[in-house]
Amino acid sequence: MAGKTKIKQTGTQIQGTSEAVIPGRGCGGVIRIAASGLITIVRQAACAVDGVTRITGSSLINNIAEFVGSRKVLDRAIQIEIRNSRVSVELSINVCYGVSLPGVAAEVQKNVTRQIEELTSLEVDQVNVIIREMEELPEDGDDDEP
Repeated sequence: MAGKTKIKQTGTQIQGTSEAVIPGRGCGGVIRIAASGLITIVRQAACAVDGVTRITGSSLINNIAEFVGSRKVLDRAIQIEIRNSRVSVELSINVCYGVSLPGVAAEVQKNVTRQIEELTSLEVDQVNVIIREMEELPEDGDDDEP
């Protein structure tokens, strides 16, 4: 696979390069956006969609670490590929039981794409969404109080 390098950074699979480079505006030079910055955008954009309960990993260890609040482990559920100022994303999510799975996934794709493009001026080639689980959320007032 010529020209394709895999780099591990804070547990997140990053293909291509570990940062995006865009031309500077106004005073020359370049602007570098680290993959970790893009991961933060993806995480925030996905979690802002109604019906998404959380970003989720696929392994038992990731899920245990996620339960205790390790943000680095949450980032493992997000994969970024950066090539020539173009970005591809794959992320895993859990959703509320009863929501439209294609509808929520499509909203995640739209919101992630919009946020990356607005905040970074990078182009998004694709956003792949994996729905790992559906979670039942406790109803309001259902906390066993008399």
